[in-house]
Amino acid sequence: MRRFLCAVALATAGLSGVRAETVFGDAGDYLRQGAGARPLGMGGAFTAVADDASAEYWNPAGLAFLDEYQLITMYAPYNFGTNLYYLGVGIPLGPKGSLAASNLMLRSDGFQDRDALNQPSGSNQSITHNAASLSYARAFYDRWSAGVRLRFLQQKIFSASGNSFALDLSGYSKPWNGVSAGVTLTNLNRPKITIDSESDEFRPAARMGLAYRAPRDRFIVAMDVNKTERQGLYYTTGLEYSPTPLLSLRAGWDEKNAVTAGMGFGFRYLKFDYAFSTQRDLGDYNKVSLTWRWGNVYQAKIDPEGIVKETESIYLEGLRNELKFRTNVPKFRVHRYVLAITDAMGQPVRTLSEQFSPPSVILWDMTDEGGRPVKRGKYKFLFRVEYKNGKIWEERGGFRLDYKTNQVPDVEIRMKGDTEGLEGADTATPPAETTPPAPPQAPVPLEVLKEADTAQSQGAPTPAEPVTGETAPTPAP
Repeated sequence: MRRFLCAVALATAGLSGVRAETVFGDAGDYLRQGAGARPLGMGGAFTAVADDASAEYWNPAGLAFLDEYQLITMYAPYNFGTNLYYLGVGIPLGPKGSLAASNLMLRSDGFQDRDALNQPSGSNQSITHNAASLSYARAFYDRWSAGVRLRFLQQKIFSASGNSFALDLSGYSKPWNGVSAGVTLTNLNRPKITIDSESDEFRPAARMGLAYRAPRDRFIVAMDVNKTERQGLYYTTGLEYSPTPLLSLRAGWDEKNAVTAGMGFGFRYLKFDYAFSTQRDLGDYNKVSLTWRWGNVYQAKIDPEGIVKETESIYLEGLRNELKFRTNVPKFRVHRYVLAITDAMGQPVRTLSEQFSPPSVILWDMTDEGGRPVKRGKYKFLFRVEYKNGKIWEERGGFRLDYKTNQVPDVEIRMKGDTEGLEGADTATPPAETTPPAPPQAPVPLEVLKEADTAQSQGAPTPAEPVTGETAPTPAP
Protein backbone atom coordinates (compact mmCIF):
# COMPACT_ATOMS: atom_id res chain seq x y z
CA MET A 1 0.00 0.00 0.00
CA ARG A 2 2.83 2.38 0.86
CA ARG A 3 4.56 1.57 -2.39
CA PHE A 4 1.35 2.25 -4.25
CA LEU A 5 0.84 5.59 -2.50
CA CYS A 6 4.41 6.59 -3.29
CA ALA A 7 4.02 5.78 -6.98
CA VAL A 8 0.72 7.65 -7.15
CA ALA A 9 2.22 10.69 -5.41
CA LEU A 10 5.18 10.89 -7.73
CA ALA A 11 3.10 10.41 -10.85
CA THR A 12 0.52 12.95 -9.74
CA ALA A 13 3.16 15.57 -8.93
CA GLY A 14 4.66 15.11 -12.36
CA LEU A 15 8.13 14.28 -11.07
CA SER A 16 8.78 11.30 -13.30
CA GLY A 17 10.78 13.50 -15.67
CA VAL A 18 9.69 13.87 -19.28
CA ARG A 19 7.51 12.23 -21.88
CA ALA A 20 6.74 8.49 -21.68
CA GLU A 21 8.89 7.63 -24.68
CA THR A 22 11.88 9.28 -22.98
CA VAL A 23 11.66 8.50 -19.25
CA PHE A 24 9.61 5.67 -17.81
CA GLY A 25 10.03 6.53 -14.14
CA ASP A 26 12.41 4.91 -11.68
CA ALA A 27 13.90 5.45 -8.24
CA GLY A 28 16.36 8.11 -9.43
CA ASP A 29 13.96 10.38 -11.27
CA TYR A 30 14.13 13.05 -8.59
CA LEU A 31 17.88 13.35 -9.22
CA ARG A 32 17.07 14.77 -12.67
CA GLN A 33 15.13 17.75 -11.30
CA GLY A 34 18.23 19.94 -11.33
CA ALA A 35 19.93 22.28 -8.90
CA GLY A 36 20.37 26.04 -9.07
CA ALA A 37 18.06 28.54 -10.74
CA ARG A 38 20.78 29.64 -13.16
CA PRO A 39 21.23 26.19 -14.81
CA LEU A 40 17.48 25.57 -14.78
CA GLY A 41 16.88 28.89 -16.52
CA MET A 42 19.19 27.57 -19.26
CA GLY A 43 17.07 24.44 -19.67
CA GLY A 44 19.48 22.31 -17.62
CA ALA A 45 22.19 22.45 -20.30
CA PHE A 46 24.98 23.03 -17.80
CA THR A 47 27.32 20.02 -18.01
CA ALA A 48 29.87 21.91 -20.13
CA VAL A 49 29.37 25.22 -18.29
CA ALA A 50 29.71 24.09 -14.65
CA ASP A 51 31.50 27.23 -13.44
CA ASP A 52 29.88 27.80 -10.04
CA ALA A 53 29.01 25.83 -6.90
CA SER A 54 26.09 24.12 -8.64
CA ALA A 55 28.70 22.20 -10.67
CA GLU A 56 28.69 19.75 -7.77
CA TYR A 57 25.34 18.58 -9.14
CA TRP A 58 25.83 18.96 -12.91
CA ASN A 59 29.51 18.12 -13.38
CA PRO A 60 31.80 17.83 -10.34
CA ALA A 61 34.91 18.03 -12.55
CA GLY A 62 34.09 21.67 -13.26
CA LEU A 63 34.77 22.47 -9.61
CA ALA A 64 38.51 22.21 -10.34
CA PHE A 65 38.34 25.67 -11.96
CA LEU A 66 36.39 27.28 -9.13
CA ASP A 67 38.28 30.38 -7.98
CA GLU A 68 36.25 31.50 -4.96
CA TYR A 69 34.29 30.07 -2.05
CA GLN A 70 30.59 29.77 -2.82
CA LEU A 71 27.45 28.85 -0.93
CA ILE A 72 24.27 28.28 -2.95
CA THR A 73 20.68 27.61 -1.91
CA MET A 74 17.62 26.88 -4.05
CA TYR A 75 13.92 26.53 -3.46
CA ALA A 76 11.48 25.19 -6.08
CA PRO A 77 7.78 24.69 -5.22
CA TYR A 78 5.79 22.12 -7.20
CA ASN A 79 2.13 21.16 -7.19
CA PHE A 80 0.33 19.03 -4.58
CA GLY A 81 2.45 20.04 -1.58
CA THR A 82 5.77 18.98 -3.16
CA ASN A 83 8.91 21.09 -2.85
CA LEU A 84 12.52 20.75 -4.01
CA TYR A 85 15.37 22.06 -1.85
CA TYR A 86 19.06 22.34 -2.62
CA LEU A 87 22.05 23.47 -0.57
CA GLY A 88 25.64 23.34 -1.81
CA VAL A 89 29.07 24.72 -0.96
CA GLY A 90 32.24 24.86 -3.06
CA ILE A 91 35.71 25.08 -1.52
CA PRO A 92 38.65 25.82 -3.87
CA LEU A 93 42.01 24.43 -2.78
CA GLY A 94 44.15 26.04 -5.46
CA PRO A 95 46.64 23.65 -7.11
CA LYS A 96 45.33 20.82 -4.92
CA GLY A 97 41.89 20.90 -6.51
CA SER A 98 38.46 21.69 -5.05
CA LEU A 99 36.02 20.16 -2.60
CA ALA A 100 32.25 20.48 -2.59
CA ALA A 101 29.29 19.18 -0.62
CA SER A 102 25.57 19.42 -1.28
CA ASN A 103 22.16 18.11 -0.31
CA LEU A 104 19.20 17.70 -2.65
CA MET A 105 15.82 16.90 -1.12
CA LEU A 106 12.42 16.35 -2.71
CA ARG A 107 9.62 16.31 -0.15
CA SER A 108 5.87 15.73 -0.55
CA ASP A 109 3.54 16.39 2.41
CA GLY A 110 -0.12 15.87 3.23
CA PHE A 111 -0.51 12.10 2.81
CA GLN A 112 -2.65 9.78 4.92
CA ASP A 113 -1.23 6.41 5.95
CA ARG A 114 -3.40 3.29 5.99
CA ASP A 115 -2.93 -0.11 7.51
CA ALA A 116 -3.30 -3.56 5.92
CA LEU A 117 -7.09 -3.30 6.24
CA ASN A 118 -7.03 0.04 4.41
CA GLN A 119 -7.97 1.91 7.56
CA PRO A 120 -6.48 5.36 8.26
CA SER A 121 -3.61 5.01 10.71
CA GLY A 122 -2.03 8.47 10.51
CA SER A 123 -2.42 11.84 8.86
CA ASN A 124 -0.10 14.47 7.41
CA GLN A 125 2.52 11.93 6.43
CA SER A 126 5.34 12.73 4.03
CA ILE A 127 7.45 11.11 1.31
CA THR A 128 11.06 12.23 1.15
CA HIS A 129 13.85 11.57 -1.34
CA ASN A 130 17.22 12.84 -0.25
CA ALA A 131 20.73 12.81 -1.76
CA ALA A 132 23.72 14.06 0.25
CA SER A 133 26.87 14.39 -1.87
CA LEU A 134 30.60 14.92 -1.40
CA SER A 135 32.78 15.70 -4.44
CA TYR A 136 36.43 16.26 -5.24
CA ALA A 137 37.92 17.60 -8.49
CA ARG A 138 41.40 18.37 -9.73
CA ALA A 139 42.78 19.97 -12.90
CA PHE A 140 45.47 18.55 -15.17
CA TYR A 141 47.54 20.46 -17.73
CA ASP A 142 45.50 23.59 -17.03
CA ARG A 143 42.72 22.64 -19.49
CA TRP A 144 41.54 19.24 -18.26
CA SER A 145 39.99 18.10 -15.01
CA ALA A 146 38.43 15.01 -13.45
CA GLY A 147 35.98 14.66 -10.59
CA VAL A 148 34.56 11.98 -8.36
CA ARG A 149 31.35 12.14 -6.33
CA LEU A 150 30.01 9.94 -3.56
CA ARG A 151 26.30 10.17 -2.85
CA PHE A 152 24.34 8.98 0.15
CA LEU A 153 20.85 8.19 -1.13
CA GLN A 154 17.89 7.91 1.19
CA GLN A 155 14.18 7.38 0.67
CA LYS A 156 11.56 7.65 3.34
CA ILE A 157 7.90 6.74 2.83
CA PHE A 158 5.96 7.63 5.95
CA SER A 159 7.73 5.74 8.74
CA ALA A 160 9.63 3.29 6.50
CA SER A 161 13.01 4.21 5.02
CA GLY A 162 16.00 2.83 3.16
CA ASN A 163 19.36 4.09 1.97
CA SER A 164 22.32 3.32 -0.26
CA PHE A 165 25.53 4.81 -1.72
CA ALA A 166 26.16 5.85 -5.33
CA LEU A 167 29.47 6.45 -7.12
CA ASP A 168 29.73 9.02 -9.93
CA LEU A 169 32.61 10.13 -12.19
CA SER A 170 32.95 13.20 -14.38
CA GLY A 171 35.33 15.00 -16.73
CA TYR A 172 35.75 18.54 -17.99
CA SER A 173 37.87 20.11 -20.72
CA LYS A 174 38.59 23.52 -22.27
CA PRO A 175 40.35 22.45 -25.50
CA TRP A 176 40.14 25.89 -27.15
CA ASN A 177 39.52 29.41 -26.02
CA GLY A 178 35.81 29.84 -25.46
CA VAL A 179 34.96 26.15 -26.00
CA SER A 180 34.33 23.70 -23.17
CA ALA A 181 33.05 20.14 -22.95
CA GLY A 182 31.93 17.92 -20.09
CA VAL A 183 30.67 14.45 -19.24
CA THR A 184 29.07 13.01 -16.09
CA LEU A 185 28.48 9.30 -15.38
CA THR A 186 26.13 8.57 -12.49
CA ASN A 187 25.11 5.47 -10.52
CA LEU A 188 28.04 3.45 -11.76
CA ASN A 189 27.66 0.92 -8.94
CA ARG A 190 23.90 0.46 -9.52
CA PRO A 191 22.78 1.35 -5.98
CA LYS A 192 19.60 -0.20 -4.60
CA ILE A 193 17.26 0.98 -1.87
CA THR A 194 15.02 -1.56 -0.14
CA ILE A 195 11.79 -0.53 1.59
CA ASP A 196 9.35 -3.14 2.93
CA SER A 197 11.27 -5.97 1.25
CA GLU A 198 11.00 -4.28 -2.17
CA SER A 199 14.07 -2.86 -3.89
CA ASP A 200 14.47 0.08 -6.25
CA GLU A 201 17.53 0.21 -8.47
CA PHE A 202 19.11 3.47 -9.57
CA ARG A 203 19.99 2.98 -13.22
CA PRO A 204 23.31 4.20 -14.62
CA ALA A 205 23.03 7.41 -16.64
CA ALA A 206 25.30 9.59 -18.77
CA ARG A 207 25.19 13.31 -19.46
CA MET A 208 27.43 14.95 -22.09
CA GLY A 209 27.61 18.64 -22.92
CA LEU A 210 29.25 21.21 -25.17
CA ALA A 211 29.38 24.99 -24.61
CA TYR A 212 30.79 28.12 -26.20
CA ARG A 213 31.63 31.35 -24.35
CA ALA A 214 32.09 34.77 -25.89
CA PRO A 215 34.90 36.97 -24.49
CA ARG A 216 34.39 37.86 -20.83
CA ASP A 217 31.45 35.40 -20.73
CA ARG A 218 29.02 37.97 -22.07
CA PHE A 219 27.32 35.28 -24.12
CA ILE A 220 27.14 31.52 -23.39
CA VAL A 221 25.38 28.89 -25.49
CA ALA A 222 25.24 25.24 -24.37
CA MET A 223 23.72 21.88 -25.27
CA ASP A 224 23.47 18.61 -23.32
CA VAL A 225 22.71 15.04 -24.39
CA ASN A 226 21.21 12.77 -21.71
CA LYS A 227 20.83 8.99 -21.65
CA THR A 228 19.61 6.68 -18.91
CA GLU A 229 19.80 2.92 -19.18
CA ARG A 230 16.70 1.45 -20.84
CA GLN A 231 15.31 4.92 -21.49
CA GLY A 232 15.24 7.19 -24.51
CA LEU A 233 17.78 9.84 -25.45
CA TYR A 234 16.86 13.47 -24.91
CA TYR A 235 18.51 16.87 -25.39
CA THR A 236 18.55 20.16 -23.53
CA THR A 237 19.75 23.53 -24.76
CA GLY A 238 20.29 26.90 -23.16
CA LEU A 239 21.85 30.30 -23.54
CA GLU A 240 22.87 33.15 -21.25
CA TYR A 241 23.43 36.80 -22.14
CA SER A 242 25.08 39.22 -19.70
CA PRO A 243 24.88 42.82 -20.97
CA THR A 244 26.52 43.99 -17.72
CA PRO A 245 28.31 42.16 -14.89
CA LEU A 246 25.27 42.85 -12.70
CA LEU A 247 22.57 41.39 -14.98
CA SER A 248 22.15 38.08 -16.82
CA LEU A 249 19.27 36.95 -19.06
CA ARG A 250 18.65 33.26 -19.83
CA ALA A 251 16.48 30.97 -21.94
CA GLY A 252 16.43 27.26 -22.74
CA TRP A 253 14.66 24.05 -23.67
CA ASP A 254 14.53 21.45 -20.89
CA GLU A 255 14.08 17.68 -20.64
CA LYS A 256 10.31 18.10 -20.35
CA ASN A 257 10.15 19.68 -23.83
CA ALA A 258 9.26 22.99 -22.20
CA VAL A 259 10.64 26.48 -22.69
CA THR A 260 12.54 27.91 -19.76
CA ALA A 261 13.54 31.47 -18.92
CA GLY A 262 15.43 33.16 -16.16
CA MET A 263 17.51 36.07 -15.00
CA GLY A 264 20.20 36.82 -12.46
CA PHE A 265 21.28 39.86 -10.46
CA GLY A 266 24.74 40.05 -8.93
CA PHE A 267 26.14 42.64 -6.54
CA ARG A 268 29.52 42.27 -4.85
CA TYR A 269 29.31 39.05 -2.82
CA LEU A 270 25.66 38.14 -3.42
CA LYS A 271 23.84 36.85 -6.49
CA PHE A 272 20.13 36.23 -6.94
CA ASP A 273 18.85 33.93 -9.72
CA TYR A 274 15.33 33.15 -10.89
CA ALA A 275 14.10 30.48 -13.32
CA PHE A 276 10.69 29.88 -14.86
CA SER A 277 9.35 26.92 -16.82
CA THR A 278 5.94 25.98 -18.13
CA GLN A 279 4.47 22.60 -19.04
CA ARG A 280 1.30 21.72 -20.86
CA ASP A 281 0.01 19.32 -18.22
CA LEU A 282 1.62 20.47 -14.98
CA GLY A 283 1.44 24.25 -15.17
CA ASP A 284 4.09 26.85 -14.35
CA TYR A 285 7.07 26.36 -12.07
CA ASN A 286 9.29 28.92 -10.37
CA LYS A 287 12.77 28.39 -8.90
CA VAL A 288 14.83 30.85 -6.92
CA SER A 289 18.46 30.67 -5.84
CA LEU A 290 20.76 32.77 -3.69
CA THR A 291 24.52 32.48 -4.01
CA TRP A 292 27.06 33.94 -1.60
CA ARG A 293 30.63 34.35 -2.94
CA TRP A 294 33.79 35.32 -1.06
CA GLY A 295 37.56 34.76 -0.74
CA ASN A 296 38.88 34.56 -4.32
CA VAL A 297 41.98 32.34 -4.13
CA TYR A 298 43.51 34.01 -7.21
CA GLN A 299 43.45 37.47 -5.70
CA ALA A 300 46.72 39.31 -6.30
CA LYS A 301 47.63 42.38 -4.25
CA ILE A 302 49.91 45.33 -5.02
CA ASP A 303 50.76 48.36 -2.87
CA PRO A 304 52.87 51.39 -3.82
CA GLU A 305 55.47 51.89 -1.09
CA GLY A 306 55.43 55.08 0.96
CA ILE A 307 51.91 56.21 0.22
CA VAL A 308 50.39 58.53 2.87
CA LYS A 309 46.77 57.57 3.41
CA GLU A 310 45.66 61.05 4.50
CA THR A 311 46.75 62.67 1.23
CA GLU A 312 47.10 59.57 -0.98
CA SER A 313 50.48 60.97 -1.92
CA ILE A 314 53.99 59.60 -2.19
CA TYR A 315 56.66 62.10 -1.14
CA LEU A 316 60.12 61.65 -2.61
CA GLU A 317 63.28 63.07 -1.03
CA GLY A 318 66.61 64.14 -2.49
CA LEU A 319 67.72 62.44 -5.68
CA ARG A 320 65.55 59.39 -5.24
CA ASN A 321 64.35 58.30 -8.68
CA GLU A 322 62.54 55.01 -8.16
CA LEU A 323 59.19 53.88 -6.81
CA LYS A 324 58.60 50.43 -5.32
CA PHE A 325 55.41 48.40 -5.80
CA ARG A 326 55.18 45.53 -3.33
CA THR A 327 53.21 42.52 -4.60
CA ASN A 328 51.59 39.47 -3.10
CA VAL A 329 50.57 36.86 -5.68
CA PRO A 330 49.27 33.30 -4.96
CA LYS A 331 51.75 30.52 -5.62
CA PHE A 332 50.01 29.35 -8.76
CA ARG A 333 51.42 29.02 -12.24
CA VAL A 334 51.45 32.50 -13.78
CA HIS A 335 51.47 33.11 -17.52
CA ARG A 336 52.45 36.78 -17.24
CA TYR A 337 51.89 39.97 -15.30
CA VAL A 338 51.36 43.56 -16.45
CA LEU A 339 51.73 46.80 -14.46
CA ALA A 340 50.33 49.69 -16.51
CA ILE A 341 50.77 53.25 -15.20
CA THR A 342 48.70 56.11 -16.59
CA ASP A 343 48.32 59.80 -15.77
CA ALA A 344 45.23 61.45 -14.32
CA MET A 345 43.68 61.72 -17.81
CA GLY A 346 44.17 58.01 -18.50
CA GLN A 347 47.04 58.52 -20.96
CA PRO A 348 49.68 55.73 -20.88
CA VAL A 349 52.88 56.60 -19.06
CA ARG A 350 54.77 53.33 -18.54
CA THR A 351 54.02 49.61 -18.84
CA LEU A 352 56.05 46.95 -17.02
CA SER A 353 55.43 43.33 -18.06
CA GLU A 354 57.13 39.93 -17.86
CA GLN A 355 56.27 36.38 -18.93
CA PHE A 356 56.47 34.92 -15.43
CA SER A 357 55.32 35.47 -11.87
CA PRO A 358 56.01 39.01 -10.62
CA PRO A 359 58.76 39.58 -8.02
CA SER A 360 57.90 40.65 -4.52
CA VAL A 361 58.99 44.20 -5.41
CA ILE A 362 58.50 45.85 -8.81
CA LEU A 363 60.72 48.92 -9.36
CA TRP A 364 59.66 51.88 -11.47
CA ASP A 365 62.39 54.41 -12.28
CA MET A 366 59.74 57.13 -12.64
CA THR A 367 60.31 57.63 -16.33
CA ASP A 368 57.88 57.30 -19.22
CA GLU A 369 58.21 55.04 -22.24
CA GLY A 370 60.60 57.56 -23.81
CA GLY A 371 62.92 57.62 -20.80
CA ARG A 372 61.87 61.12 -19.70
CA PRO A 373 61.33 61.78 -15.97
CA VAL A 374 57.70 62.10 -14.99
CA LYS A 375 56.23 65.20 -13.39
CA ARG A 376 54.50 65.68 -10.13
CA GLY A 377 50.78 64.92 -10.15
CA LYS A 378 48.17 62.18 -10.01
CA TYR A 379 48.78 58.72 -11.47
CA LYS A 380 46.74 55.53 -11.81
CA PHE A 381 47.88 51.93 -12.16
CA LEU A 382 46.44 48.59 -13.29
CA PHE A 383 48.03 45.36 -12.05
CA ARG A 384 46.97 42.36 -14.14
CA VAL A 385 47.98 38.75 -13.42
CA GLU A 386 47.19 36.05 -15.97
CA TYR A 387 47.41 32.48 -14.70
CA LYS A 388 48.17 29.52 -16.93
CA ASN A 389 44.80 27.95 -16.21
CA GLY A 390 43.09 30.95 -17.82
CA LYS A 391 42.18 32.81 -14.65
CA ILE A 392 42.79 36.57 -14.63
CA TRP A 393 42.98 38.92 -11.67
CA GLU A 394 43.08 42.71 -11.93
CA GLU A 395 43.88 45.22 -9.20
CA ARG A 396 43.49 48.98 -9.67
CA GLY A 397 44.67 51.95 -7.67
CA GLY A 398 46.06 55.47 -7.76
CA PHE A 399 48.41 57.89 -6.00
CA ARG A 400 49.78 61.42 -6.16
CA LEU A 401 53.51 61.87 -6.80
CA ASP A 402 55.17 64.81 -5.04
CA TYR A 403 58.57 65.90 -3.73
CA LYS A 404 59.31 66.51 -0.09
CA THR A 405 61.19 69.78 0.68
CA ASN A 406 62.04 71.94 3.74
CA GLN A 407 62.68 75.19 1.79
CA VAL A 408 60.39 78.14 2.43
CA PRO A 409 59.65 80.21 -0.66
CA ASP A 410 60.59 83.92 -0.65
CA VAL A 411 57.66 86.22 0.01
CA GLU A 412 57.80 89.98 -0.65
CA ILE A 413 56.03 92.01 2.01
CA ARG A 414 55.32 95.68 1.32
CA MET A 415 53.59 97.86 3.91
CA LYS A 416 51.30 100.60 2.75
CA GLY A 417 52.96 104.01 3.08
CA ASP A 418 56.54 102.73 3.07
CA THR A 419 57.42 104.87 0.03
CA GLU A 420 55.05 107.78 0.59
CA GLY A 421 56.64 111.16 1.43
CA LEU A 422 60.16 109.84 0.83
CA GLU A 423 60.92 111.96 -2.22
CA GLY A 424 64.52 112.98 -2.15
CA ALA A 425 65.33 110.39 0.48
CA ASP A 426 68.44 108.26 0.10
CA THR A 427 67.50 105.36 -2.19
CA ALA A 428 70.51 103.37 -1.03
CA THR A 429 68.92 102.64 2.29
CA PRO A 430 69.37 98.93 3.19
CA PRO A 431 66.31 96.70 2.85
CA ALA A 432 63.93 96.70 5.74
CA GLU A 433 64.79 93.12 6.64
CA THR A 434 68.46 94.14 7.30
CA THR A 435 67.60 97.17 9.49
CA PRO A 436 67.13 96.25 13.15
CA PRO A 437 63.67 97.17 14.35
CA ALA A 438 63.30 100.07 16.81
CA PRO A 439 62.60 99.10 20.41
CA PRO A 440 58.94 99.34 21.23
CA GLN A 441 57.82 102.35 23.29
CA ALA A 442 55.86 101.91 26.41
CA PRO A 443 52.21 102.90 25.96
CA VAL A 444 51.01 106.07 27.62
CA PRO A 445 48.32 105.47 30.23
CA LEU A 446 44.90 106.58 29.24
CA GLU A 447 44.58 108.66 32.44
CA VAL A 448 47.69 110.70 31.59
CA LEU A 449 46.37 111.45 28.13
CA LYS A 450 43.11 112.68 29.61
CA GLU A 451 44.89 114.94 32.14
CA ALA A 452 47.08 116.41 29.41
CA ASP A 453 44.10 117.18 27.24
CA THR A 454 42.39 118.92 30.19
CA ALA A 455 45.41 121.01 31.09
CA GLN A 456 45.89 122.13 27.48
CA SER A 457 42.29 123.22 27.28
CA GLN A 458 42.85 125.42 30.44
CA GLY A 459 46.06 127.03 29.08
CA ALA A 460 48.42 124.89 31.07
CA PRO A 461 51.52 123.48 29.29
CA THR A 462 51.48 119.90 28.16
CA PRO A 463 54.24 117.38 28.89
CA ALA A 464 55.28 117.62 25.23
CA GLU A 465 56.11 121.41 25.50
CA PRO A 466 58.80 123.23 27.58
CA VAL A 467 57.53 124.54 30.90
CA THR A 468 59.76 127.70 30.74
CA GLY A 469 58.91 130.82 28.81
CA GLU A 470 61.90 130.40 26.46
CA THR A 471 61.47 129.23 22.97
CA ALA A 472 63.04 125.90 22.26
CA PRO A 473 65.91 126.04 19.78
CA THR A 474 65.18 124.82 16.31
CA PRO A 475 67.34 121.81 15.29
CA ALA A 476 69.69 122.42 12.38
CA PRO A 477 68.64 120.85 9.15
